[in-house]
Amino acid sequence: MKVNRIKHLCRVATVVLVLLLSAARGAEAPASRSARIDEQIAQTQTLLAETTNETERVQWQQRLELLQQDRRNLQQRSALDEKEQLLAVRQKRHAIVNLRDAVRAVDTDRTAPAQDVARLDRIIRELRAQRAELDKNRQAILGAAAAGTQAEQTAELDQHLRSVDEELLARTQEREAADARLHLMAEAGRIEESLKALAINPPATLQLLREKRRQIGTEQKLTVDTADLIVLNQQRRDEVAASLALSQEKVGRLADELAVLNKKTRGVKGWLSSRPMYYSANMEKKYLAQRLQAQQQQLTAVDATIQANTQLRELYEKEVAFLKEDLAALLGRYRQRLVWPAGSVAAILVLYMLFSRLLLPLLVAKERHIVGRRLGGYLAAFLMLMVLTFFFFEDLKSVATILGIASAAVVIALQDMCSAFAGWFVIVASRKFTVGHRVEIDEHRGDIIDIQLLRTTLLEVNNWLGVDEPTGRIIVIPNSFVFKSKVFNYSYLHPFVWGNLDITVTFETPAAEAQALLLRVLEEESRDEFAAARAGAQAMEREYGVPDAIYQPKIYSIIADSGVLYRLVYVAHYRRVSATRSRINERILREFEKNPRLQFAYPTERHIPTLEKGGFPVALAQKP
Repeated sequence: MKVNRIKHLCRVATVVLVLLLSAARGAEAPASRSARIDEQIAQTQTLLAETTNETERVQWQQRLELLQQDRRNLQQRSALDEKEQLLAVRQKRHAIVNLRDAVRAVDTDRTAPAQDVARLDRIIRELRAQRAELDKNRQAILGAAAAGTQAEQTAELDQHLRSVDEELLARTQEREAADARLHLMAEAGRIEESLKALAINPPATLQLLREKRRQIGTEQKLTVDTADLIVLNQQRRDEVAASLALSQEKVGRLADELAVLNKKTRGVKGWLSSRPMYYSANMEKKYLAQRLQAQQQQLTAVDATIQANTQLRELYEKEVAFLKEDLAALLGRYRQRLVWPAGSVAAILVLYMLFSRLLLPLLVAKERHIVGRRLGGYLAAFLMLMVLTFFFFEDLKSVATILGIASAAVVIALQDMCSAFAGWFVIVASRKFTVGHRVEIDEHRGDIIDIQLLRTTLLEVNNWLGVDEPTGRIIVIPNSFVFKSKVFNYSYLHPFVWGNLDITVTFETPAAEAQALLLRVLEEESRDEFAAARAGAQAMEREYGVPDAIYQPKIYSIIADSGVLYRLVYVAHYRRVSATRSRINERILREFEKNPRLQFAYPTERHIPTLEKGGFPVALAQKP
């Protein structure tokens, strides 16, 4: 019994020791801690099974519950840690997280860099003024007549000028470093604002895709330019470092040279001979120390510029990565959006094929198949256009904006086609001329044989023939002529038009007899045409409410140069104007042959002889 008691106490001590060690090592790995808790639970369960004392059993039971609760907490915390790690890994895969981290790493407080820029600008102006003054003094010394101390003064001014130049370079480089820092801050602020204004899950449109590609191209160009600038600054740094190394080497040599010259100047003779060299070396050493400090400042400023540009390049690279990732996501959503319109268009095409091939032959007669298929095609095209318009609505809004800006160019480019299309509506709606009518448009006369959507086709008549017969040529005129040209219709409401025939007789011809003959011939030859024209005039009066004209033969006389001209006015069908005129001409010729007193006149010349040519003398009568 005592042996069991001792074993039990040993186990208790072991468990307590394990618990104390676990409390002391609370920061160890979760896996090892979980294994240790499992071991403690097993040991506690063993002790609980072996303990017979009720009080101890209650204590070990409570210990067991605490250990089990600790194990559950540890498992929950491990699960949360795994989720957090997975989330961190996923976030690291997103370029936007890297971009935001890079933006946050940039100090956006512009106060100090702005103050540095103002201070450096003031120092640069002062140094430039100082250099101008030193250069002015040097020129004055060079122009002086005394040459005793001219060389020493000139050497000192040269050294001073070189020191001022190095100081000016240092301040200029510091100014560039401050500008680079300000530029980095400005770009970080721009990117931060763009990230804040970034829409959550924006609609994938062609406009947005084009904008993303344009941004990627711009940022890639900025990245390349910044990389080139870094290369230039690194080359400048190498030059400054090389110059600094030479200056440091020169300082060491000057120290040795001054030590040697110092020994030579101890005597009077040595002083007189070595004094200029000693003075020049001592002066150079004095100003060389200033130049070393300026070169060190240049090197520090170049390093700061390189650091700012390197950070800016990394910022651009991460922005490009983010934009590419965003573009890939937009392309994926855009492809998903294409499924619905592509399926709709395919369904419309399938329905159209079924309708045109299967249903249409059952619904309409064979001679109307072409018209039915054409109308079905128009309907299918309209439906597909509506589907595509709904899908590309956002893109069409931007196109509409662009078209609104470029409306003048669009109108100029399409005005002829639009005018022709509108002219077709006017022609069809007004019906002032249709197929078969004879018209004259822009001095082109012909019969209409076709009226299409954009153009009207004429069969040309007259022209070089001089008679109302077809020439064999086809005239194609855009329908916009209804807005731009005068249109003469020979056959609107009735087909009769007026014509005239000029007959000239000599002055010796009896006027009354000639006029009576011509009027009789005109009445007899055009009796039927005038009767038909009077019937057609009623259609004109019904259409417009006013009479067309008085349809009867007319003859007018005109005294011309070669005789008396009689103008015969008649009517004829527009297709037989030339034939009617020819018939009247032939009748007049026959009538004039029967009466010798009726003579046709023609242009003649009369020569009156004068006295110089053997003619009769002519005297002018004098007034009393």
